[in-house]
Amino acid sequence: MDREEEQGLVRRLVAMDERAWTAFCREYSPALRQYVRVHFACDQDALDEIVHLTFVRCVKSIGTFDPSRGGIYEWLKAITRNEGHTRLRKEPFGRVDFPAEAIDTEPLPEEWLARKDARLLVEECLLAMNVRQREALRLKYLEELSVAEIARRLELSPKAAESLLTRSRESFRKVFQEKVRGYDG
Repeated sequence: MDREEEQGLVRRLVAMDERAWTAFCREYSPALRQYVRVHFACDQDALDEIVHLTFVRCVKSIGTFDPSRGGIYEWLKAITRNEGHTRLRKEPFGRVDFPAEAIDTEPLPEEWLARKDARLLVEECLLAMNVRQREALRLKYLEELSVAEIARRLELSPKAAESLLTRSRESFRKVFQEKVRGYDG
């Protein structure tokens, strides 16, 4: 979601537009769920509760969102961290353990977490992009569609689809580089 789309969404959220809240939850719920899985390594019940508490807190505090301090996803992650730590202090939840029989065949926990971190980083980058570019990349790399099929699905000429994919890759690259620099510093 680009900056302008995000600002429009925030204005609608502050106005308590129910459709905007529904779209907001649909948009960010998968990435937040993944974030909670990686950050807290908690069981499903705790994960569901933390994400739910995050969205409740967002409704109560959307008026405090300050775009000059970062994007909405970063704000959501901060709320999620706070809600998760609060939940953990109140009542420790079950941690996800690797099954003993899988130790020889499954990746080590560090490898597993590294892959989860990488997946989370990719999801964050995609969320930072505009919807059309994100959809083009999803069709190309997740659904593995040809350029011709992407053009048909997006109602574009094949040349326009190629151009969109090129711009989308470049946009992803820029966002990725910014995020990686943010993690290093």
